[in-house]
Amino acid sequence: MSLLQKLSPTNLLAEKEKFFADETYNPQFLYEEKITVQDLTKYGSPQKKYVDIAEAILEKSYFSRNEQDLFMMEGNKVDQHGVTQKVQTFLEIHNLEKRFDILWSSSFISRASITTNAIKLRLPVDFRDEGLIGMIYHEIGTHALRRINYEKQPWFKKKKQYGFGDHLVTEEGLAVLHALIPHSFKSAFIAAIRYLAITFAQDHSFAEVWKFLGTYVQDPERRWIITFRAKRGLEDTSFPGGFTKDLVYLQGMVDVWDWLNTHDFDITPLYYGKIAVEDVDKAVPLNFDFQPLLPSFFTLNKEKYISEINKIGEFNLLAYSK
Repeated sequence: MSLLQKLSPTNLLAEKEKFFADETYNPQFLYEEKITVQDLTKYGSPQKKYVDIAEAILEKSYFSRNEQDLFMMEGNKVDQHGVTQKVQTFLEIHNLEKRFDILWSSSFISRASITTNAIKLRLPVDFRDEGLIGMIYHEIGTHALRRINYEKQPWFKKKKQYGFGDHLVTEEGLAVLHALIPHSFKSAFIAAIRYLAITFAQDHSFAEVWKFLGTYVQDPERRWIITFRAKRGLEDTSFPGGFTKDLVYLQGMVDVWDWLNTHDFDITPLYYGKIAVEDVDKAVPLNFDFQPLLPSFFTLNKEKYISEINKIGEFNLLAYSK
């Protein structure tokens, strides 16, 4: 059983109903397997540097705006057929239409996710124009292409043997940056909210995290998901702590932007596979002549790519993060 499967409570829906009937209630979750402290803190602890950046992003993003304003900036809503068409077109551009199935289900927890051979999209449809393209750049343009290139490396499934570290911070950070490219409003407010939710959860209960998030997230379903993600892994969520994985999105965005800024914004080495920025210099010499499959949003116009990534860095104060 994977860690994420271990962290899925067997009584999630029942506890969710209890909470929505009383927002001061702290869910009492049951799990099939014992969750350890090491499981919960696998992705580290909050750091002041990133807390400060998260707070600054939210102050800038929410100035005279609310959550609905931010999502409305993404354009018009897209129906299921429109989403499927856009995803299919991007797959075809990269000759991947035979590799990935497009699956829709109301049972999926995430709005969008990708596996080795499938793109999983949640019903009911919840995409707007810019957000849809951002999701495609995130899931296919980043996760899928890095996976495909990884499969062609001599160190495929041998990363520990070659001394490679965990790639998740880089993986998600690069994906967050790429998801923001199509957005006219380039705020990483979602990654910032998640970071602060994890930070607050370290010293507060489920109900307190829920209340704290009310400043930023008015939609009850979205607020539930963020709160649950921060407190999952605990049986009694009145206690402090929780699963810290959601730290990686903001931290990764900051760290990857710093790396790009010092490497001429050339993503090619990062696409050698699922590797951390710290392992690029180790990975490239192992397959020096390798030509990775790169996303079209980079190859078709590198100048525009660099310009957009710099806009993201400017809005989210990344150039001043050191």
